Amino acid sequence: MKRLRLLFFLVLIGLSAFAQKQKIIALSNYDYKKIHFGMALDFGQYNLINDFNDRFYDNTDILSIETDSDVGVGVSFILPDLRLNNRLNLRHVLTVKTIQRKINYRFAPEYDGPLTETKSVESWFVESGFHLKYRADRINNSRAFLFFGPNIGIDMASEKDVKDEEIFKLNRTNITLEIGAGCDFYFEYFKFAPQIKYSHGLTNLIVADGTIFTNPLDGLYSRGFQISFTFE
Repeated sequence: MKRLRLLFFLVLIGLSAFAQKQKIIALSNYDYKKIHFGMALDFGQYNLINDFNDRFYDNTDILSIETDSDVGVGVSFILPDLRLNNRLNLRHVLTVKTIQRKINYRFAPEYDGPLTETKSVESWFVESGFHLKYRADRINNSRAFLFFGPNIGIDMASEKDVKDEEIFKLNRTNITLEIGAGCDFYFEYFKFAPQIKYSHGLTNLIVADGTIFTNPLDGLYSRGFQISFTFE
C-alpha cells in the first residue's frame, strides 16, 4: 500500500507540472457555478483494528488474533457538489463498494481443534459521505484541494442476525471520519480529479455472540486508504 500511495503522489505531481505549462484556460467559468455533479472510480485497502479485552490475555487456547488488509473497489456519485464560496465546497458523496476482510486465529497445541482458522467477512457497503472541500488558488488548469467530513455506511451483506456460530458477524452500520487531498485538472469538456483519502472508523463492528472467536475482543474498528478518480 505504501508503494501505491507513493505512485499516486508521483502521478499527481507529474500531472500538476504538466497542467501548469498549459496556456489555454479550460472551463474558465466552471468554479463559479453553484452546483456540480460527477462520479468516481474507487480503489482502496481496508483493515480492521482489534481491541482486546482481559479474556484474551487469560485465554490459554488463543495465541494470536490478526486481521489481513484487503483491496476493495467501488463507484461513487457526487450528488451534488455545492459551491459555498471561492474556497469552500460542500459535497455529498454516495458510494457503493465491496470489501472482503479476514480475521486469522492461531491456537495453542493443546486446543481441541485446528491450530489455525481464518474467518472471512464479505461486505457490500452503501455509503453516504459529507465532505467540506477547501480549494487552493487555481494555477492555469490545476487546483489542489483538501477535504474532510463524516461518512455513514450500511453493510447490505451483513449477517448480524444469522444464528450460526460458524459465521463471523459484523455490525451493519459503520460511521467513519474521512480526510483526504487531491487536485482538480481542467480539460476542455470535463474536470478530472485524482484524490487519496484516509478513513478512520468510530463504530465498534464486533457482534458479541459468545463464541471463542468474539469473546477475546471488545471491538473491531475499520481503517482504510482509498484512491479515487473523479470525473465532473
